[in-house]
Amino acid sequence: MIVQIELCLKHRLKVKGSATLRFQPGVNVLIGPNGSGKSTVLRALHSCRECRIENPDGTPMLYFNPETMNPHHPDYYPSDVREMLLKTRGIFSSHGEILRAALFSLPVREGSVFLVDEPETGQDIEGVERIREGFDKIVASGGQIIAATHHPLIMRDANLIELVPGYAEDLHHAFCPPTPTKG
Repeated sequence: MIVQIELCLKHRLKVKGSATLRFQPGVNVLIGPNGSGKSTVLRALHSCRECRIENPDGTPMLYFNPETMNPHHPDYYPSDVREMLLKTRGIFSSHGEILRAALFSLPVREGSVFLVDEPETGQDIEGVERIREGFDKIVASGGQIIAATHHPLIMRDANLIELVPGYAEDLHHAFCPPTPTKG
């Protein structure tokens, strides 16, 4: 399980907010406006050797990115048979179907970490609900999710990590306008 990341200078300059981000067991959601560094944090967690990542168990991370999950993307090379099957399925499926298949079929062991970049991309409300169910299944099996999103269903009951302070409150006001009082 990932406990925290201390961003290196290169990533720190691209991410708004704190240079150190802390994560909890369960679903963690990076939130902030476009350009605030949500995807950058996920890429840093996945592959930066200079960022200091506290991962006491040394658990490997699986990274799901809407760009590289596209089977036609030139930088997408499956690393094992499971990924090859998902890639083959992806030729005939949408991004959401690929992600849902991955979330419901990947074996999860205690402490598994899944990095997911904007899982709501190209999804209708039912697709987002199924993805969130997949997240809950992973967490119930002892896994951890760290996702970047703008979707309130993904944020539900999650540990919110604001890259721009006050962003969660802004979202709440945008999606939950105050009810008029009777006078």
